[in-house]
Amino acid sequence: MEKDSATPSFFRRHWTDTLFAAAALFVSAISLWVGIRTEDANEKLVAASTWPFAQVMIDNATPQGVPRLQFNVVNTGVGPAKIESFEVFWKGRPFRSGKELVTACCGLKTTGGVTLPGSNNTHLLTGSVQGMILRPGESEAFIIYSLTDETIAVWNALNDAQKSMTYRICYCSVLDECWRNALASDLSKPGQLRPERVKTCPVPAVAYTH
Repeated sequence: MEKDSATPSFFRRHWTDTLFAAAALFVSAISLWVGIRTEDANEKLVAASTWPFAQVMIDNATPQGVPRLQFNVVNTGVGPAKIESFEVFWKGRPFRSGKELVTACCGLKTTGGVTLPGSNNTHLLTGSVQGMILRPGESEAFIIYSLTDETIAVWNALNDAQKSMTYRICYCSVLDECWRNALASDLSKPGQLRPERVKTCPVPAVAYTH
């Protein structure tokens, strides 16, 4: 009887085809894994290159050495910061404006909210950072108070009160990644370098607006 020589050849081809198919599948899986890792790395690289970081910093003199209290929000990150909300607290109490704050903490004189010539009120400048975009390295002042003979008492009180002030700021990157951070005038306090990631910035109950 003549042996069927085609059978071994069939099995050899079958295992060869299976081996090549498995190798191709393995290479495809590796390529897919590398592609996913590369995409993830690229996304992290883009996020890192657009990362903002908002802080509050206080100066007590001008660059020329003239005494002046200036409260600033500074973007020390590498990407633009969209300031969605900003809150200012003194001894845990929120304030809507610099005038309201300095009146409560430090004896600022106001008469029905009107600025009177010759009063210590005339030397107070206030502003808002909420709704602004700060570029990397850019700062925006929200309280400026100059030292003069007529403002010295309030100036000293404000300089002392700033140690009891805290802030809460929520900001987003150009990629709409958002962070919320509780800040203090004392930058050495723990936690300020680890802002909380949030999907969107909540609307504060009492926002600092001017």
